[in-house]
Amino acid sequence: AGVESPTHEIRADADPSARSAKSIVITLANKHTFDRPVEILIHPSEPHMPHVLMEEGDMTPAEYERHLKGKNDFIKGTKKDPSAEKKTDIIRKRLNKDIPHHPVIMLNFCPDLRTLQPDLQKAQGEFIFLVDRSRSMSGVNINRVKDALLVILKSLMPACLFNVIGFGSTFKTLFPASQTYCEESLAMACESIKRIRADMGGTNILLPLKWVIRQPIHRGHPRLLFLLTDGAISNTGKVLELLRNHSCSTRCYSFGIGPNACRRLVRGLAAVSRGIAEFLAEGERLQPKMIKSLKKAMAPVLSDVSVEWVFPESTEVLVSPVSTSCLFPGDRLVGYGIVCDTSPYISNPRSDKRRRYSMMHSQESGSSVFFHSQEEGAGVESWNHSRDSEGCCPAEPDPLSRRAGMDVKASSRRRAYSTTQIADHEPCKKVPTASDPGTALVKTPLRKTHLQDLQQVSPEPWQMDFQ
Repeated sequence: AGVESPTHEIRADADPSARSAKSIVITLANKHTFDRPVEILIHPSEPHMPHVLMEEGDMTPAEYERHLKGKNDFIKGTKKDPSAEKKTDIIRKRLNKDIPHHPVIMLNFCPDLRTLQPDLQKAQGEFIFLVDRSRSMSGVNINRVKDALLVILKSLMPACLFNVIGFGSTFKTLFPASQTYCEESLAMACESIKRIRADMGGTNILLPLKWVIRQPIHRGHPRLLFLLTDGAISNTGKVLELLRNHSCSTRCYSFGIGPNACRRLVRGLAAVSRGIAEFLAEGERLQPKMIKSLKKAMAPVLSDVSVEWVFPESTEVLVSPVSTSCLFPGDRLVGYGIVCDTSPYISNPRSDKRRRYSMMHSQESGSSVFFHSQEEGAGVESWNHSRDSEGCCPAEPDPLSRRAGMDVKASSRRRAYSTTQIADHEPCKKVPTASDPGTALVKTPLRKTHLQDLQQVSPEPWQMDFQ
């Protein structure tokens, strides 16, 4: 356990009389010049246990009640129906508007898959190879790509899915949709790759990437994208943003070929999707680097991930989608929830009665969108109703389910609490962190979250051709 900073020199101080450093104060050794973000890495003593962080909103329950009574929807709604059910219904509908005013919880979980699940199978993924066929790839580069692809395709596992897409000014797909890997489809792919030429004009990665994203997700087959390019594009930001918004379902392994490959593009695509970026110098072979990434992509994987929270019945909770639909070794799962205590509006609140809230994956994990929480037993139906229309299959809760129980109502006002283990229905003891000095109670309002819509990618003209 410990802390470090890759960006700044820091000093970490703990209470010298404490038996363990549960609370530490971190100070910058030098004056902050605001030229780069401050990054602090915390190494927990139990890295594979679920960790929950809770931060209070910028209003106390009493302040929020006064704030709520001044809103038109609350005034009009309670004028017609002053019941407790109506008040809680209005609060539920306002949760996405009042995010800064409520406590926010964050789940951070990095399971030890190799130890806990030794029988995990290797990923029978959906392997999509995006091959740059622009004019700049002519000559040695396109031949290196062809030789490497022939070896990689013959190294895939049976029952996986695959497709090959060549792109330039437009793009061409080997199959209209990803096909099951078998002798027949492999033979067709190898014959097509042998005929590849660098004859497709300029470089447009956005068009084929949009097409890939629009394809339906195949359950149990994590989407693994292999991009091979030697150039640069003018809309790098748009390409990175598109993949970032779908990073929970698509992981990119990018390869920059030659000295002119755009570093920002190749590294960025791998960074936003938790993949790997590789660069090839002049005369270097592509095949070993692709095999190295392929081994990473075929590691044992936990798919169809879901998380279940358990809260007191007297709370309304707005949960975010799970950050990823598949967990590879070393991956972490992150989820958020907005929590509002509605016990003041209920005549006889029962602290022993619980409600379940399910967090399932969404293709749009990169955007700041929260799903409304559901009553116990209604999670899957709700997901079918609120999922995006790009063909994403709903996740089934069970393969990785964690229940988190905690009492939201606290006797004293605190800024942040943390716990290192999630118990099944027992409220976790809230431990003040170093950011909660006991001498002064300072409000720390959360930054407002800009809610974005899950927008469909607008259809683009694209070309499909069997080579």
